[in-house]
Amino acid sequence: MVPRLLTFRGLRTASALVILGLAGQQAFAASDDAWKELWKKSEAACLKASGFNQAKAQSPVDFEAAVLRVVTGRYPQPHMKNAPGTVYCLYDKKSGKAEIAEPSAP
Repeated sequence: MVPRLLTFRGLRTASALVILGLAGQQAFAASDDAWKELWKKSEAACLKASGFNQAKAQSPVDFEAAVLRVVTGRYPQPHMKNAPGTVYCLYDKKSGKAEIAEPSAP
């Protein structure tokens, strides 16, 4: 005689738990397309906020509520004489706004 390991009710409950567990994992995982879109938005906002000519954004650093980017480029102001510059950009994921800060010298 083969022992019954799971009753129909137990099997149904176990299946429901597995399905709910997988659904919960999906809610927390972001797709590759979502990450690409976030990187694209943060890059565009940071490049614009920097005000640099020939601006380039470095690789993003992801935080819970924001994305940090280092942006390099050339100052457009005449008195800066096209000098190279570097700024830090913090892109707020919720508002979509970028905030710029210049690194301070030691």
